[in-house]
Amino acid sequence: MGTSFGNMHVMTDNLDDVLEALTSLLEDKEQPVIPAGNLDGFESLLAVAYRGRNIFYLGQLQRGFVSILNDYFDWGEVEAVGEELSSYIQAPVMTISYFDDGVFTMTIYSNGEEVTGQVWCTEGARFDYELEDKKADISVLTEYLGHQHFDRLNEIMAMSDCEKAVEALQELLQIPLWIKSDWFDDIQDPELEGKYAKYDLNR
Repeated sequence: MGTSFGNMHVMTDNLDDVLEALTSLLEDKEQPVIPAGNLDGFESLLAVAYRGRNIFYLGQLQRGFVSILNDYFDWGEVEAVGEELSSYIQAPVMTISYFDDGVFTMTIYSNGEEVTGQVWCTEGARFDYELEDKKADISVLTEYLGHQHFDRLNEIMAMSDCEKAVEALQELLQIPLWIKSDWFDDIQDPELEGKYAKYDLNR
C-alpha cells in the first residue's frame, strides 16, 4: 500500500462560516454513545478514533480558500465529507485525495452536489479499482478556480503522472495539497504547521 491522504478547501475568505458549517454538519449527524469513565482495549480505541474524526485543522494560506485537514481524510472519505459540507455553506468545496501512488482525485461540490471533478490514474490503477475515466469540465473548473488559469488547468488535466498533477495544481493555486493533519510531526515545517489552528468539535 502506498501513500494515501485527503484534504479539503472551501472557496471563501470567511473561516468563521466554515467553522459554523462544520459544527452544524456534526450536530446533524447521529453520534455514537461513548461510555463515561476509563475504557480498555477495543472500546478505548473506538472512542479515540471517533473523537479524532471530529477534530479539524483550519488554515487560511491563500486568499479565497479556507483549508481543512483531518486525520481521517483519505481517498473516498474526504469526498463524502466535502459533498455533505457543501450543503451547509454558501461556498464551493474542493476535495483532494491521493491513493496508492496511482490515483489522484480532485472534486468540486456546491449545494450538496458534485459540479465537476477529475481522476488522474495509471492504467493499472484504473483496472485494479474499476475507476471511471473522469475528466473535469474545463469551463466549469475555470469558473471556480479562475479563468486566467485556463491554459495551465488544461495542461494539468492532460497530465498522466498523478504526483506531478498534484504538485502542478498545488503550485498553481498556491495552497498546500500534499498534506494531511497527522503528517504534521513529519513535515518539519513549523511555519506551515503554524498556519493551521486546531478545532475540537466533539460534543
